[in-house]
Formats: sequence, C-alpha cells, structure tokens
Amino acid sequence: MKQGKLIAVEGADKAGKHTQVMNIVNYLRSQGVPVQTLDFPQYSAFFGQFVRDYLNGKFGPTRDLPAEYTMLPYALDRQQHTPLIRNWLNSGNWVILDRYTYSNVFSVAKTPRDQWGNKIDFLEKLEFEQMGILRPDYNIYLYLDPRVAYEMRNTGLKAYQNGKPDIHESDFQLLYDVSNVYRHVASRNPRQWTIIDEMRPDGTRMTIDQVFDAIRPTIDNMMQKKR
Repeated sequence: MKQGKLIAVEGADKAGKHTQVMNIVNYLRSQGVPVQTLDFPQYSAFFGQFVRDYLNGKFGPTRDLPAEYTMLPYALDRQQHTPLIRNWLNSGNWVILDRYTYSNVFSVAKTPRDQWGNKIDFLEKLEFEQMGILRPDYNIYLYLDPRVAYEMRNTGLKAYQNGKPDIHESDFQLLYDVSNVYRHVASRNPRQWTIIDEMRPDGTRMTIDQVFDAIRPTIDNMMQKKR
C-alpha cells in the first residue's frame, strides 16, 4: 500500500482555511483518494486546553511571553496526535490539516525581523527533530489582507473565545507580521509551498470557489506525482 500525503493548509484567522480544507477533502474523495482530516489546535485535548487559555489571555499579553515558550503547547498538541496521523498515512490515506507546524509562526512574528530565521530554525528543530512531529509533504498558505482579517475579528467566533476575539486576532500588528513571516517561510522552501493570494487587484476578496480554483492545480499535481 502506498504511503499517503500530509498536506497542511495555513493562514491567518478568517482566511477560510476550514472551508478550503473541506473542499480539498471532498475533491480528493471525488477522485477516489482515501483522505482524513484534522484541525489544530485540538482545544478539547489536554495540551489544546493550554492553548485555549493562552489565547484567552490567561497567561498575559502574547508579546510578554518568549517565542520558544508560546510554541510549546501548540507543538505538544501536535505531538499528542502524531500517532493517529502516522497511522492514517501508513494506511494510504492523504491527511489534510487545518493548521499545523507553521501556524507557530505567530511566535516568530513577535520577534524582530532579524531574528526570524533563527526562530524558524528553532521551530523546525523543536517539532520535527526533537519531538518527532511529522514534517508536512506540502503546505498551502491562504493569504488574506491583514486589514480584512482584523475587520472580521468579531465574526465567526469559536466556542473557546467566550464571545470576543482572542489575543492574536485583536493585535493588528501581529496579524500583519504573521503574513510576512509566512511568506518568509515559504521562500525558504518554495518546492513545498503554494501561496494563494485571496485578494483581487482591486482590493476585494475572491470568492470561495475562486480560491479553490487556485488551489486545485496544486492538488492535481500532487495526485499526478503519486500515480
């Protein structure tokens, strides 16, 4: 049985990651590809609860906490679910993830730009080398103008947020810096990244279908390589 593929869909809050993850899942199933999906953080899991408390401000302002420390609960949550993901892959399933390792770039984005490279190196060493978290085969980054994400911060709130944006969604500068760190990460390994710019030249946002039309060639190319 052929090993499955691990694909992470990344992006800021409000970028439509879950919608596009499900579009990819449904498309793969229509092509006869076995597929599973999971989203991170898993807020109800043991380490995901630490993430939830952090995002709700229980441990103080995000910029007061060292990047290496804020990376840890997210990484531990992924490590806890690594056996499940590995079993899916070994069974021939493709696994499409809503956020994964590189969602930890928000921690990188809190630091000065000249430290980004070192912080990304630390993140990859922490998760892939020290913790044995599976490296994604491919990453798809959905870029949404940070101004749009910030304006939408009060919409689509999750249960853990208790009716208000979390400390990431409420920090426009962080949203802006995160978008730049994602591009920086993608530029380091362009063969394993696709950037989907959801913004039209006139400053309006593409429709859900248009975004998926931009994603589909990447999925088609990966399926072709598997045959």
